[in-house]
Amino acid sequence: MSDAFTLQGSYAVTPLTPPASGDFDVIASIDERVVLRHKHADSIDLSADPAQPVNFGGVVGAHVVVLKSLGGKVDAIVTTADGAAQIIPFETFLVLINQTVPVTALSLQRVVATLTTVKVFLGERA
Repeated sequence: MSDAFTLQGSYAVTPLTPPASGDFDVIASIDERVVLRHKHADSIDLSADPAQPVNFGGVVGAHVVVLKSLGGKVDAIVTTADGAAQIIPFETFLVLINQTVPVTALSLQRVVATLTTVKVFLGERA
């Protein structure tokens, strides 16, 4: 059985004060859809300082990765089918969607001595 992952909405950047001549607004729609073969969700408490590997459950390669941090900055250490691990810091929310190059390993590392929980969703494209 397949599932559909959807991310819909928009983002906008608008000045807090009336725009000066030449200023502009950035507004873009978001309409991402990926049909998933396997999915895995978890809530991970980062209760120690070393990086903690994420269990992928039944997901072989994650084409969709959604991370929500509760409590502080987190370094996501991401390895894809293309190669070496990359560190991506985030403080609240991170979404990666790759149609052809899945994430093959993921570890999470908190700020030293800061209890942090991360909500994790992984999806493998069908």
